[in-house]
Amino acid sequence: MAYTIEEEQELNELKAWWQENYKSIIVIAILTFSGVFGWRYWQDYQVTKSQTLSAQYDQLIDNASNPNVYSAQLNQFVQENGKTSYAVLALLDKAKVEVGQQNFTDAESTLKQALSNANDDILMSISAIRLATVQYQLQKFDDALASLNQVKGKTWDVRKLLLAGDIQLAKGNKEAAKSNFEQALKTTNSFEQSLIQIRLNNL
Repeated sequence: MAYTIEEEQELNELKAWWQENYKSIIVIAILTFSGVFGWRYWQDYQVTKSQTLSAQYDQLIDNASNPNVYSAQLNQFVQENGKTSYAVLALLDKAKVEVGQQNFTDAESTLKQALSNANDDILMSISAIRLATVQYQLQKFDDALASLNQVKGKTWDVRKLLLAGDIQLAKGNKEAAKSNFEQALKTTNSFEQSLIQIRLNNL
């Protein structure tokens, strides 16, 4: 079938446009395909990595009953995966064992590492509260208060205020302790309120 003059003109214009733009179109198509493929590859890689770390962490915890094996494996695990949540959890587990052994100096060092490696507010806050608790046991009261300042989020307010009150009381600062306990009293449930009231009554 013969083309009309208008159709021939449109066809020639389309051919000319294609000659001018086909390279750009091909490049865009390649980049788009690469981007989609790269994103899917990255997602798959992250899922696989997370599953591998989870399995390694579970294996680590299974060996906790064997102190020598557990310590060596934990150190290697943290060294290889220091900025991941699993490494921070491993350090928190290690500190818990050290506290159970009354080894507060090593627990402080372990919790400082956990706090440094924590990459989200929840793990950071847990690490900071536990570090402050250990420093309180070591009578490093100013260090403990400084650690509490790194706790983030209202979720931890009561625990933070109670510990800060205990620390201030240990320092002999009853007014600061009272202020912390009174603030905690306003933000907690009835059961905890009774326990806090006991603290206040004993000041």
